[in-house]
Amino acid sequence: MRKISVLNFLLCFVLGIGINYAQDSTLIYSISILASGANHKTPFWLQSNQDGAIPQSGSFLSGQYGIYRIYNPGNPRLFQWSAGAQLITNVSKSSSIFFTDLYLAGKAGPVEISVGQRKGSMGITDTTLTSGSLAMSENARPYPKIQIATPNFVNIIPLNDILSFKFSYSDGLFGSAAINYGNVSQIPNTYMHQKSLYLRLGGLRHKLSLYAGFNHQAVWGGEEKIFTGGLKTLEAYKYVVIGKSWAGSRVGNHFGTIDVAAEWRGKAWNLFFYRQNIYEDGSLAKLTNVADGLTGLRFNRKHINQKDLSFKLNTILVEFIYTKEQGGSTFDFNQGIFGRDNYFNHYVYAQGWSYKARALGTPLIGPQNMYRDNITRDSSNFTANNRIIAFHLGLKASWNKVDLLFKGTFSQNFGTYDFPFPSALTQTSLLIRAERPISIWNKSLLSISLATDAGKLYTNNFALTVGWRKVGFLR
Repeated sequence: MRKISVLNFLLCFVLGIGINYAQDSTLIYSISILASGANHKTPFWLQSNQDGAIPQSGSFLSGQYGIYRIYNPGNPRLFQWSAGAQLITNVSKSSSIFFTDLYLAGKAGPVEISVGQRKGSMGITDTTLTSGSLAMSENARPYPKIQIATPNFVNIIPLNDILSFKFSYSDGLFGSAAINYGNVSQIPNTYMHQKSLYLRLGGLRHKLSLYAGFNHQAVWGGEEKIFTGGLKTLEAYKYVVIGKSWAGSRVGNHFGTIDVAAEWRGKAWNLFFYRQNIYEDGSLAKLTNVADGLTGLRFNRKHINQKDLSFKLNTILVEFIYTKEQGGSTFDFNQGIFGRDNYFNHYVYAQGWSYKARALGTPLIGPQNMYRDNITRDSSNFTANNRIIAFHLGLKASWNKVDLLFKGTFSQNFGTYDFPFPSALTQTSLLIRAERPISIWNKSLLSISLATDAGKLYTNNFALTVGWRKVGFLR
């Protein structure tokens, strides 16, 4: 633990030596130090949607050190490359050192190929205040993968952005997995397949833009070992990609969303409305889980005057999350009724919809170790609570050179269809953060955060966090 504390200091010192701003540089560094004191566990909104970087066990000291080579938007060359690495050093009850970002990428025109692990989410949503995309949020640690994608929307009609598209296709490594059902209790290798396609009607110069598309993910692997007569790896991959069934069930653990959105650009405010609908085992096609999903509405101030020191509310986000339906309470294979979708749990893979013990999708459906000890558990499942109703509010404001951020979530939690709670458990989680520039190392940022959990799902947690961060260009 002491060694990691010393490493935090040394990395911070080394990265700070000789750093100067260079506006034409494509090499960026970032340093962040967080010190948090908590009464029990780390509150929900301090640890969630942080790429798995923040410890869950309560008080901690965290160092985050990144260096990135980004694409130069003014470079006319067709081929460019980028790379990134971010090291995390945590001192807590269980100290750790790991990378979140560690990747190399290159692009030809709008198409990029990347190798390694890299932060990101999937689905149409707000990016900073959201409760988290349903299928793939920024909650879990990034996993290593190979991906081909268009990071930005690409015009279908040359020199006209009235209609554009964005896509991705990737395959990654998830490592070993415990098995609930089959011939073995453990397999050495599992994989993540992922793809997405989104269309946009109306470009950035238009008042209105409409979005629609889908994302599809599947955790798979070991079918030949798990099942008697199971598919070999290459054949199983084909089934995973197209979602084809084998022996009456889809190969792998599938999860995705179909998304629609609309964005209105006004004179003073931009409005952004989005909806994510869950699909997993065919319930959405039959409209039996159409109520489940994420609905969001964001108001974003268009022009922010940095010289105006009066209080300004700059962003307002409201989200509603509902996952109670899950295709209904009946599952009857012979009758073709496939309810009880049991989001984020899986009958084969014990890890369910998670990586490194954190939910891949919305953090509101969390691992069992997040919950109070008196909540009914099934050790073969990832989560004990996937039927929820939640209201989420996010705010960003500024006042006298201070940037303010607020996240608040109120939820009713009903357990699972197999293990329902006797009555709905209410939960409230809050976070407020204030950050302002200070004159250290040519303007860095100092922040203070207060976070709390109050309710019947999590323990009653409270934490005070002090942070310092610096982002800039390297020559």
